[in-house]
Amino acid sequence: MALPVTKTGILPNDIRSDYLFGLIQSIRPNSDFSEVYLLNKLRQAEDAIERDLGILLQTQVIVSEGVPGLAEGVVGANCDIAEPAYDYSSDFYDGERWGSIRLRRYPVQSVQSVVFAYPNINSVVFTVPSSWIRLDGPFGLIRLVPDRVAIYASFTSYLLSLFAGGRGVPQSLFVNYTAGFGGGTKMIVNDTDLLEHVKRTVVVEIARDAMLPNSLSNSADGISQSISASLKDYRDEIKEDRKVFREKIKGVRMVVC
Repeated sequence: MALPVTKTGILPNDIRSDYLFGLIQSIRPNSDFSEVYLLNKLRQAEDAIERDLGILLQTQVIVSEGVPGLAEGVVGANCDIAEPAYDYSSDFYDGERWGSIRLRRYPVQSVQSVVFAYPNINSVVFTVPSSWIRLDGPFGLIRLVPDRVAIYASFTSYLLSLFAGGRGVPQSLFVNYTAGFGGGTKMIVNDTDLLEHVKRTVVVEIARDAMLPNSLSNSADGISQSISASLKDYRDEIKEDRKVFREKIKGVRMVVC
């Protein structure tokens, strides 16, 4: 699936319009802030935000490695990302879990298939009926709720025949799904705030590349106006904003003692 120039749609001209970027240019007027340089900075910032927040800024098709027709580790024409299959745990249906699977990337727009396979994809498999799948898209959580007794009986027999030992089996759940923002999917956080966060991240990284001092100030001749900025304060704000975004998307981190 072809991707646009940037995942967020932010372009170099959007960076040039930031007032802090104007301050950088006034102090380093001969610096080379080319189109290629700014695009690279944008892509780096987007990748870092995706990695830190565990989200996809753009709609992508994801498949489990080992699916027939997809060589291991190779992204094909019908998918953007290939990832390892999910582990089956011995408590998969204990209590109120209802076959819960936390997907690695979200928000999830749709789930194409969930397949149980052991010991490999070419073994006897059980394909989960689509009507069983309950999706909490924004948080990447699916639950498997059987709705037909006959099929559930065959599913139970399948699990018992493979997992009678009471142990989990690694990489035996193959999930193909579509995730990421776009296609009408609303952001969990305010998208305007997140886009501004991307731009500010890029500008502060440019200032660091330019080896500017932590405190900047500038005044225009003949105008009683001055502009000052503390790069350290901006970096601290970026870290705090990203922490807030992460908590809104994934929930508050808790430590159990």
